Parts: sequence; C-alpha cells; structure tokens
Amino acid sequence: MPIPSEVIVEAVDRYGRERDRYLKLAARVADLASTEIVEKNAIRAQVTSRTKTIRSFEGKLNRFAKSGKKSFASVSEVFDGISDFAGVRIATYRPEDQEMVREEICRVFRDPCGGEVVPDPKDAIDFKMAKFYRAIHFQVCLPDEELVGDYENLRGTSCEIQVCSMMAHVWNEIEHDIAYKPEGNGPEKVEKGLLASLGHLTCSGDAIITRLLEATELRLEQQTGDFVDVHDFVARLRASFPELELSVNAGIAFEISQLLNLTNPGRVFAAAGAVRTDVAAVRARLQEFNAYLQNFGSSELQLNGRSADVLTVALLDRNSAAVSMAIEDRRSTRPTRAAGLAKRFREFLAIEGDAQNTAEGSSNGG
Repeated sequence: MPIPSEVIVEAVDRYGRERDRYLKLAARVADLASTEIVEKNAIRAQVTSRTKTIRSFEGKLNRFAKSGKKSFASVSEVFDGISDFAGVRIATYRPEDQEMVREEICRVFRDPCGGEVVPDPKDAIDFKMAKFYRAIHFQVCLPDEELVGDYENLRGTSCEIQVCSMMAHVWNEIEHDIAYKPEGNGPEKVEKGLLASLGHLTCSGDAIITRLLEATELRLEQQTGDFVDVHDFVARLRASFPELELSVNAGIAFEISQLLNLTNPGRVFAAAGAVRTDVAAVRARLQEFNAYLQNFGSSELQLNGRSADVLTVALLDRNSAAVSMAIEDRRSTRPTRAAGLAKRFREFLAIEGDAQNTAEGSSNGG
C-alpha cells in the first residue's frame, strides 16, 4: 500500500526538527574515521560526510509512495526503516586498503543493536547489466565513551558508513544521480552504455592508482631531508622494520616523532635506541606495558606488537617525559591517544623505578 500523504508530511516535519542531531552525528563519525582510522594507519583516503536535506528526504518518501517499493504506515516506521539520514564515506585511493578500514570501523564503532559492527558488502559488478557499484556499507553508532556532553543525545542514533575506492566513488555518485534520483523510467540505452564504459575505466583506474602509489613509495624510500608527512615517514622507515606492518598505527609514532622534533630517520633511530637491531626486546617491553594497562583499567590503550606501536614504545621508553612536556606546550583542546599513552608510560616507568628501588633497598639491607 502507498505511504499515506499525512505520514509523509508528519515525517518531514519531524525530520526538520531533528536534523541537527544527524548533522552532529555525521560530523563526529567523520572526525573519528579521519583520526582513528585514516590518519592513525597512514591510509591514503578521503573522508566526507553528509546529512539528508529535508527536500531530499521528502523526495525519497514521495518516490517510495509512487513506486510502491516501500510502505510505511506511521512516522515511527519511516524512521525505523530509513537508515541513511546521516552518512559518511571513506574513499580509499587503493582498493587494497579497504580491508584495514573495515577492521578499524569494527574496532572504533558499535552496532546499533549492540555488539560488533557487521559489514554489508554491496559489490554488484555485472558487466552485461552495466552495473559497477562497489562499496561496503556499515550501520554504526558512537561508542559509549563518546556519548557524553554534547553527544549524549545521540545514543541509539545510527549513521551509515560507506567504504569504497576513490574510482568506485566516482562511478557510484554519477550512477546515483543519473539512474536513481530522476523521476521516470531511468537511463536509456545510450546512457547505460556510457555508464558501462565509465565503469570499466574506474576498474582500470583502481589498478593504475595502486601502481602509481607503489612507484611513489619507491621514490620516497630514496628521499632525504625532513619527513614531509606520515606517508613519507612510513616509506622511509619501512625497510628498517621488515617484520612490522609499519603503516598500522603509524599516525601515533609519527605524532610522537614530531613532538620530539625527530624530523628524519637518523634522528628517529638515535632517539629510539636499539629498536632496529632488537625488535624482539622492544616487543617484550610492549607486552609489559600492555599488562600494566590491563591491570590499571586502560586496556583501550593497549598496543599492537606487529605494528608501528613497537617504534612508539621504543620512543616513549626513552623520551616519555619530553613527549608529555611537548604535549602540554601544544595545549590541544582535545586529548589525543599519544597524550594518553605518554601519561600512562610515565606512570609505568615510575612504578618500575619504585619497585627497583625497593628491591635494591632490600638487597642492601640484607
């Protein structure tokens, strides 16, 4: 049965009153995706957010009513049945990075029903039907620790995240505007043929971009002088740590290096001690720190012994006081993960020092 006109009017009116909440949600989800997923793992990607306009929401309901594809008997059914009021898109330069993004989304966010986020792959490539839509969809809520202050009224409100390659993003957007939004019978034969040609080009483009970035990384490995950005940081240090996935959590190691004015590989190695020659020893140190974090209720800060966290621990083990001082001088308005790690590492070293002094005192007394 079609959607009653009064339901459409009331739903649009309600959305007009509540849209500010969705704007706030989309902005915060995009911010977390940028800092906790893309920057933290040195992923080349663009993060964008959007919230449905009142006009587009009304148009969507009118299309549903006209086509009969969906039926809503009440306003509450409308809001239960439409999940993309707030949306975030993560467009990676390389398709190969989407798996890491998927893992990180499941780590950072929560499922609307509680528990872990469930990915919903939407790859629908069909050459004969000129279909080239490629994306992974996620329905997410903010984690409990985010639901404080201004974000407290977002509890239970969900946001759609779409993950795709940059080239797939181009096709998805164009096809959506041409084939989905217009009224009528949709694209004709010529349009479908051109969409198919564009789809093939985007698939080829993915492969070309991957090769381009591989060539860029080879060039960066030979570069000298100061680090340009986190990607340069990873490229120039990767060869020294073949046993690590250096791009994972590289954002924190790079931030700490910047705080310590470690602007090139030589300075990083000098400040980090013997990490290049004895990664196993630093990993053992990392596990000791993880045990401390677990015991003192900060398990959310635990580190990954196969990632750039090994370098982070090597730097903090010798420079945590300097890092904390640099963070205080910077006076960031929002605490960073690097700040939390530096604070906890100083406490960890202090407890170690106290234990060592006690042991030495007992030995001397004996």
